[in-house]
Amino acid sequence: MTKLAKPEQSYPMPADEALRLAALAEYVVVDTPPEPEFDHIAELAADLFDVPIALISYVEKDRQFYKARIGFDAIDSARDVSFCAHVLVCDDVMVVPDARMDPRFKNNPYVIGEPFVRFYAGAPLITADGHKIGSICVIDSESRPLLTEHEKGILKSLATLAMDQLERRRVAILKQAFLRMAAATSDAIVCSNEDGLITFWNTAAEDMFGYSAAEVKGWPLETIIPEFRATIKAEREAAHWTPERSSLGKAIEITGARKDKTLFPAELSLTFWNDGEGRQFGAIIRDVSERHRAQEHLRYLTHFDRLTALPNRVRFIEVIEEELRGAAIFCVLKIGLDKFKLVNSSIGMAGGDVVLRAAAERIVRTVGPDAFVARIGADEFGILLRGKDSHRAKCVGEEILAAMNEPFHAHGSTSYLGASIGIVSSSGPADFDNTDAVLKSGMLALLHAKKEGGRRLELFRPWLSQQAEERRQLEDELRLAFARRELELYFQPQVRVGTREIVGAEALLRWNHPERGLLLPAAFLSTLESSEIAVDVGIWIINAACAFAVELVLSGHMIRMGVNLFSAQLRDESLDMLVGTALATHRLPANLLELEITETTMLGLHDGVIDSLRKLRKRGVSIAFDDYGTGYASLSLLKRYPLTRLKIDVEFVRGLLTDPDDAAIVRAVLALGRSMGFHVIAEGVETPQQFGKLIDFGCEEVQGHLFGRPMPAAEFLKLLEKGAASQVA
Repeated sequence: MTKLAKPEQSYPMPADEALRLAALAEYVVVDTPPEPEFDHIAELAADLFDVPIALISYVEKDRQFYKARIGFDAIDSARDVSFCAHVLVCDDVMVVPDARMDPRFKNNPYVIGEPFVRFYAGAPLITADGHKIGSICVIDSESRPLLTEHEKGILKSLATLAMDQLERRRVAILKQAFLRMAAATSDAIVCSNEDGLITFWNTAAEDMFGYSAAEVKGWPLETIIPEFRATIKAEREAAHWTPERSSLGKAIEITGARKDKTLFPAELSLTFWNDGEGRQFGAIIRDVSERHRAQEHLRYLTHFDRLTALPNRVRFIEVIEEELRGAAIFCVLKIGLDKFKLVNSSIGMAGGDVVLRAAAERIVRTVGPDAFVARIGADEFGILLRGKDSHRAKCVGEEILAAMNEPFHAHGSTSYLGASIGIVSSSGPADFDNTDAVLKSGMLALLHAKKEGGRRLELFRPWLSQQAEERRQLEDELRLAFARRELELYFQPQVRVGTREIVGAEALLRWNHPERGLLLPAAFLSTLESSEIAVDVGIWIINAACAFAVELVLSGHMIRMGVNLFSAQLRDESLDMLVGTALATHRLPANLLELEITETTMLGLHDGVIDSLRKLRKRGVSIAFDDYGTGYASLSLLKRYPLTRLKIDVEFVRGLLTDPDDAAIVRAVLALGRSMGFHVIAEGVETPQQFGKLIDFGCEEVQGHLFGRPMPAAEFLKLLEKGAASQVA
């Protein structure tokens, strides 16, 4: 076989090569089988120019594909031997009278070998965007003169005819794809002519609107989209629609009308085009009823409380904001249930939910339809009274308190909660800058009502804000005091009644303030317990107390060390690990440590914390119930906690000689301790008479100023070394 020589010059590269190739790809014509429409055009070219070869070819990146070929067997050829590759850079018909004489082609394989090309004339195939994607050419094995302008015009017309056929082919392909997509999609696809009469209707449209395709063909689109003309007009104007700008490319919401006359929300995507027969309209319509329902459900979840069906905190804030913007007169009542945590701990969360729903119903029933009621916290409700002054708000508040004082019945149990209310009154925009200020003021008034004993209402007064700011400043001071080691432990002796021997010590916190001197817990403890550093300070107290207890042991005094726990420590399920670490660090026997917790901190503890206390008890650590009798603990709850000791509160000891009820309570606690196996100690013993009465009652241990005030560690050690506590006068 004769080896064909390579051409001396490579093919030229069009400036728009990437775009040209992309345009060619859109027609999906390369490597497709012959089609009569293209073959007829090639045959016409061969007849008109009386040539043996006529081709319609498309030039890819590295080759050209012959869609139609007359007198030529190959279906493609390399681009570097292609005459058509040169046509791509021509603005007119390219004519080669004799290829042997043309330096570009004289060594071309198709010139020096079959089919021995001599004459070539090719017109580019040009897309509507001006990209040249191929050519129609006529070829002869004999040289010929240049074409006349008339002949060039004929070849250009054939090129235009080939492109028209290619466009029709593409439209047909797109139409088939469109029909397949229309049959498969769940969206309704509707087409109409420029008069708005329906020309196409897919199966999904039949399902969506209830009409068959045969029924609606030729009907106006207003049948299914009542506001169609107004919508199209508005969208055209908004998009500055022109025939050249064929798609609005935007989804809009409209109302659809079904055959049964029901209306539904729909999303409409609009498209316009011109197919040569006039302007056409196409729409993709999606039923968004489910989306609307989901959005409405989301709005409900965002703005309403699922348990009570009341508006929630988010919505309550929005309503207050509306009142502030309107410079309206209004009052806000913030309601807190007084003993809800006790309800949850006694009858469970499900029972607590029943009580909350009942509380919500009582509030709504009491305030009437004109008030806006919301659940704004776990056991808190908010009420907005429009156009009401503080006097009317107080009247409403009193009615709510009365309703909340009635018993609640849930899961076979009866609960008495009561409520506290904070009231905020706004007479105009000058009173509050924003919603946060209103809610903060309500919270301060509510907290003050609870602090005063609950089951009451309090009006917000400016001094409450000042008090809160002072508390914040105190927290900041305490944080610095802890960092500067200004906190110190004092120790008060605990004495066995029979021998008056010191058998224990209670560690009590003091603050060596650099300006105010030694501060007792009453000045700062409540603020400290609710601060961020409460747990850290609590751990420090445990470690400092353990360290001193070990010092006492090394000095020959095996006495227990009592440490008060903050409520924040009791909420920490790692309490047993932290205490165990302290015992191990200081090598203190566990039986010499006693943790003291109050009734109020014990109520409502979850199982994780109670398990932590049980683990400590198994280690040998004692658990004392401090201030017993001042809270609301039931006798049954005492069985739930791993207690070892009850501490009779100082208030009962103080009235021991003058108040028969106090004396009866002391007797009862001592009897309870003996019957349940608890040790009992009486606090606040200040006189010999009180001490004598406790001896008569059979009290085991006592603690109070009669036997020693709280004192620094060094003084306590000296007291121990004397061998006994201060003698009773």
